[in-house]
Amino acid sequence: MTLILSSDDAPHFLSQLCDWFAQEWGEMDPVDLRLNGLEAPAPLLAISEEGKLIGGLAFTIAPEPQNTTNSIWINALLVAPEHRGQGIASKLIRAAERAAALQSITKLFVYTEYATLYTGCSWELLETKEGNSVLSKALEPLVQEDQL
Repeated sequence: MTLILSSDDAPHFLSQLCDWFAQEWGEMDPVDLRLNGLEAPAPLLAISEEGKLIGGLAFTIAPEPQNTTNSIWINALLVAPEHRGQGIASKLIRAAERAAALQSITKLFVYTEYATLYTGCSWELLETKEGNSVLSKALEPLVQEDQL
């Protein structure tokens, strides 16, 4: 079973995840998770039963498609090659939706070459250009149980 955690709860895995992202896509710009009153959730981590990092997801803040309004985007999603095809990426996407909804974020966006991964999680395809797609997912705000 795979455990999905916020990097706030397991910060010792964050540098490894950032290294994986850099190996996959080259150096990524540091992401400011706060911009003009908007705050993105902390990166998410997929942890194996053995307690090892096997994947992760990070957010960023960027303008919406055809709009200047800033929104939360999934910036990076990666599962270690030996753990792919087991539904871990979908679990990370669903956890991202929940993390965003808990922060009262009402819509998430992603720019990806793997649109079917997101449409399989009920995301809406907005546009496709040169093999990459922009998708979005409307979210219902959630309240943390400990706040009730």
